[in-house]
Amino acid sequence: MLILTGVKIMKMKILPLFLMVIMIVSVAQPIFADNPQLEDTKIAGTDGGQLKDIRVNSGDSIELQARLYWYWYTVDAVNATWIPQICRYLDFYVYKANADGTNGDLVWSDRAMTNFFTANANPDEFTLNEKCTYNLVVKYEGKLKHCSATAKIHVV
Repeated sequence: MLILTGVKIMKMKILPLFLMVIMIVSVAQPIFADNPQLEDTKIAGTDGGQLKDIRVNSGDSIELQARLYWYWYTVDAVNATWIPQICRYLDFYVYKANADGTNGDLVWSDRAMTNFFTANANPDEFTLNEKCTYNLVVKYEGKLKHCSATAKIHVV
């Protein structure tokens, strides 16, 4: 009986400590999310920032452009940085946005390779005629770590 009571007391002391550690880790996780790790990838605009929302008139030609970046060491093998990747395929998808902002019907898609000289992926031009909001999704699913990025296309 004494051993069983000791186990109960031990569980009661350790369980709150364990739960506190789990809570601290889950709260701190977003703080560290902005710190890239080696071999991370991201899809961004040509300036290295997030893809920007687009506003176009109905029927206008839409030209998209994106880059794939890989977080790795520079030439000095000391400092890691975001390096634009060439000759990698990016998949572009445009969905009609539902009322709640989620992806609806797929209205256009294309695949483009990042250019050897500029690292830009330029899919074919297209037009959207219906005045509404669309979701642009750009994905990379090659040999490096998979990633995706999103932006809005507002057709007015």
